Amino acid sequence: MNETGEIALLPENYSDKVFAILLGLADGATHARDDIDPGATEILPLYLADGLLEALEWANDGVASDEAACMWLAALRGYNKLTGSFPDNAPQPLDRWIDKEFARVEIFETIHPGDPLNLAGLDSKDMGQPGRPTGPGADSAGVLPRAAIAALLGRVPVSTTATLARSAAFLTHDAQAAETGIAAAKIIRSAMEQGEDAAAQWPSLLEPLEGTAAQALREIVDRISAGIGLSPAAAYNAYFAENEPEQAEDESDIDAVPAASAEAARDPEVDAYAVALLSAIHGSDAVGERPASALDDIISELHDRWMALLV
Repeated sequence: MNETGEIALLPENYSDKVFAILLGLADGATHARDDIDPGATEILPLYLADGLLEALEWANDGVASDEAACMWLAALRGYNKLTGSFPDNAPQPLDRWIDKEFARVEIFETIHPGDPLNLAGLDSKDMGQPGRPTGPGADSAGVLPRAAIAALLGRVPVSTTATLARSAAFLTHDAQAAETGIAAAKIIRSAMEQGEDAAAQWPSLLEPLEGTAAQALREIVDRISAGIGLSPAAAYNAYFAENEPEQAEDESDIDAVPAASAEAARDPEVDAYAVALLSAIHGSDAVGERPASALDDIISELHDRWMALLV
């Protein structure tokens, strides 16, 4: 990976990693919630991926398009899916294939909420952008999962990845979070292209970042870097601390933290990005033992449509 504008070749296992990252977003969020029903954490990034897909479709037909606007219109369709309506006075784009597929998804109880700043930033008639954010001051881990989507576009300069990540972040958040989103996208892209060797580059990407999203990204990178060299399954378990020893027998009940409380404290936005990063490193082996998701059919279709335009 480089910053010179040079276009990189697709890695040999690009298709597998795209599929794994999309699965990883859903798996990480599901694992954090410990519930099989999907949530806004993974639904909004899938809609943003369809927005980029629509831009690719226009380009394939020889028609120029605005990737940021395509992502925004897709995000509005996601907002409609999650809330039952479009924001007041905002555009109401027509359904695409993903809307029809989501209508078939079986929800047992509810669609789980994600980062509230995501929906708050989308609740506007205008598209959030640098200089005119719809989420002024907003900075949270909600920008991380969509950064993984910005990294999926292959054979483009790294500067394009950064532009896409910035645009995706500004749909709901402000400048500080956008800078973290750019770094998060570059980290995913480096892992797709270089696997575990990419970890050496991550500290330099993290160094200048500040704020809430930045702290979340640092913690993710620290945990995943500590698992470099492990098998994909062991790296996954190490991130979720499922291989930690049991608490000492002489630890008092007062000091002990109940497992249910620790699990409830997990952030689906953080874990969605983390498993996407593991998937960028290891491919589908990172999520090989994952349970089926209600979104699997949509993810498979999205992957197939994406790859049909990129290879």
